[in-house]
Amino acid sequence: MTALLTVAVMREPAASTTQLAKKGLSISPEARALVRQAIASTGLILVRNSNDAPTQAPRARGSAVIVRSDGIVVTNNHVITNDRTGRLYDEMFFGLSRDGDQSSASTRYRLKPLIINTENDLALLRIVADYSGNPVPKSFTFPSIEIGDSRKVKTLDDLFIVGFPEKGGLTVTISPGVVEGKDILGNWIKTDARVIHGNSGGAAVNSEGKLVGIPTKVVADEQPIDTDGDGFPDDYRRYGAVGFLRPSYLVVDMLTRVDSKDAPETNSAAPSTPKIVESSTLVAVQGVVKSSTTGRPIAGALVGLLPFGETTVSESTLLTWGSTNAEGEFKLNRPVPPAKYTIKAKAFAHEFFTADVELRPTSPPLVIEMRAASVR
Repeated sequence: MTALLTVAVMREPAASTTQLAKKGLSISPEARALVRQAIASTGLILVRNSNDAPTQAPRARGSAVIVRSDGIVVTNNHVITNDRTGRLYDEMFFGLSRDGDQSSASTRYRLKPLIINTENDLALLRIVADYSGNPVPKSFTFPSIEIGDSRKVKTLDDLFIVGFPEKGGLTVTISPGVVEGKDILGNWIKTDARVIHGNSGGAAVNSEGKLVGIPTKVVADEQPIDTDGDGFPDDYRRYGAVGFLRPSYLVVDMLTRVDSKDAPETNSAAPSTPKIVESSTLVAVQGVVKSSTTGRPIAGALVGLLPFGETTVSESTLLTWGSTNAEGEFKLNRPVPPAKYTIKAKAFAHEFFTADVELRPTSPPLVIEMRAASVR
């Protein structure tokens, strides 16, 4: 039982929803309308430092999306961090426009960082004031996107990237594609939809218009080309790329922290230090396998962990596995992020065992009770 590394290559998708037919995607008018609604909650991140010239306008850094109507915004941490200093920008702004056009009729708001997840490159911010610094009334509601269940995303599901790529001008760009795969242990969703500079921090939505991921990085397949035969590369040729999204359930976990007692004050427009959090502690999956009738330990049982709801064990679905010792104890070979999973076990002369489990850092060791196989 081994894990299989999946490699995907990106095809070049169209740049707007008007070109979906050219890709052969069958999108209903209802689905198109839902995807277009995501534009209303997606905006442009602009930044400025205190030592910039007084006349210098904020410069665009990437995209962001409103995930709660009270003005909570999610983006990538690298979007709001100065590349040279590694420090957050002193001033952060969010440009929001009803029709996705930042060149006209857009409204800019001031942002305050709340929580930053450095390992997953995510940041939650709050809209606290208008561009001039006037506090936003608590009763004001912003257009927000509904968060979907990213754990239910499957390979070949339709996907749409909504954002403001640098080469796309000041208007929103929608890039369609499909889910090419998932890296559950690495917290990634892979897509062939175009993810380029400036799309970072935007919205990856499904055909229901729900947020399922945050565009974060792209890995290109570039190969050296030796044109003159001297053994040294003269150029590089790009054959494709894979876009990587952070799944939306990570955003849900961060929103839970915003509402917790240890979160920073969220209503004040005054600057504050954001709470820095790492990824949720990985869980070492361990436990014991025993007979459901005698309670005796079962040695040599194979135990495997699969994505939640998965029914088939294969190289592509098996996340981690292990076997029991003489005392029936096991510890799977790789820790996993806290989440819901499906666990399976098999042992000689016993029926197959399948159950859904929720694993947390505080979860007790698993107890698997297997029934003896019936004799015919």
